[in-house]
Amino acid sequence: MIEIQGLTKKYRVRGLLPKTALDAVSLTVRKGEVFGFLGPNGAGKTSLIKILVGLMTPDSGTAKIMGIDSHLREAKFKLGYLPESPYFHKFLTAQEFLNFHGRLVGLTSDQLYTRVPTLLEKVGLAKSRKQKLKTFSKGMLQRIGFAQALLHDPEVLILDEPMSGLDPVGRREVRDIINQIAMTGKTIFFSTHIIHDVEVICSSVAFITNGKLKGFGNIEDLLGKTVSSMEIRYSLPYSRAPEVSELKESRKTMDGWVIDIESPAEKLEQEVNAVLTSIISQKGTVRSVVPRKNSLEDLFFAGTDASV
Repeated sequence: MIEIQGLTKKYRVRGLLPKTALDAVSLTVRKGEVFGFLGPNGAGKTSLIKILVGLMTPDSGTAKIMGIDSHLREAKFKLGYLPESPYFHKFLTAQEFLNFHGRLVGLTSDQLYTRVPTLLEKVGLAKSRKQKLKTFSKGMLQRIGFAQALLHDPEVLILDEPMSGLDPVGRREVRDIINQIAMTGKTIFFSTHIIHDVEVICSSVAFITNGKLKGFGNIEDLLGKTVSSMEIRYSLPYSRAPEVSELKESRKTMDGWVIDIESPAEKLEQEVNAVLTSIISQKGTVRSVVPRKNSLEDLFFAGTDASV
């Protein structure tokens, strides 16, 4: 649905060296994915999105929407777009706003008659359809932005920092809308610098820093590759201290002992078995064995170059 190959973009400012916003970025987004584009502010996320929606041309490389170059008019009709800081016609009501933008994308009066109420209901603004946008909260404006992006029923939805500046309630509302849209089978690509948003919404993720792609792939696969620690809780008779070498790193708790085993994935099982054997040899009781996966935050700050 989205294919990016070798995308490079530099900004040139008179008197200064060119700033590289995107450095040979390549990634693919499959049909039906909710794809998170994760990176700090200034990493190049918005530059890539502007190229995807045809607002900017790259210095080199290609970006395609459903096999069509993103700068072509045909590609623009395949996608819906919600920018980070959209400007809305504040003196229009929600219904008037959607009717106006529906006309811009070529919808007929009959299509708008059925489409607009359905979208207002979907984003939770049915009761506010006659309310002027200047009275909307930030969260309500984001929701009407989603409705506008979905007017022509696009296959691909591109969102630039859709939860930026929202309070916890607004963030939850926007996440729920994204999840509802994803259930319809649409492909969603959104940028963010909030790691938690990606963890709770996305099926795939790409990491970008200083214009360079650090890694991308399916979230479960990426996190599955990083299982490198195990927590074992156990108790010993008579509250004695661990005596064998495998247990020397244990720490005391109120109800026994805990040991954390950190090791490369290929060696982890062997080391866990050795610890369990040592506990049993001291007539101890194993209370729990809990694997620990790294989080997306761990992956991001570790500079993972994984791709699947």
